[in-house]
Amino acid sequence: MKRLLKIVFALIILLLFFGTLGLLSQLIDIPWLSYQVDWLLYIYPGLFIFFEWMLLILGGLMLLTLIVVLLVSGGRKRLIVKEGKNQIEIPKSTVEQLVKEAYSTIIHPDKTKLTVKIKGKEKVAVKLKVDVRSKERFQALGEEIKETIQSTLNSALESIDSHVTVQLREKESTEPTAFGKKQSRVV
Repeated sequence: MKRLLKIVFALIILLLFFGTLGLLSQLIDIPWLSYQVDWLLYIYPGLFIFFEWMLLILGGLMLLTLIVVLLVSGGRKRLIVKEGKNQIEIPKSTVEQLVKEAYSTIIHPDKTKLTVKIKGKEKVAVKLKVDVRSKERFQALGEEIKETIQSTLNSALESIDSHVTVQLREKESTEPTAFGKKQSRVV
């Protein structure tokens, strides 16, 4: 059954190839090919319908390709690790959980925004944004978090290339002030 499907798809691709060449020869003067296609169109006027269908099929394929490219997300959902002939698939959520557990002893996960991207088959990029009050004061904390995540990934995913980025974002303090907070008017 697979062989039959392969043969059918090969014939369809072959017809699309010759149809595209025939259409191209009518648009651009190709010395031998344009003459042959003109001769075939003169003998078999039904080829006009064939070329019309070729244009419709090619237009539909281009539209379908555009829709697929726009709708399919670029991120992978699984990390693929190959060990010899064996292949292990690790879900992205597992990698995220591993990273969160690595830095949760240093800083609370609510103060962070984690992004894990799987690039290629054996590459992981981790980007962690941490909300702090002062970048200068917490620079050492950022380096400690980065080293902890990197060592955790290296020990858990030995053969995987991983890149860790920790970005510190200054956030204004949200302490209530006497003027900014509504106070009770009951005396």
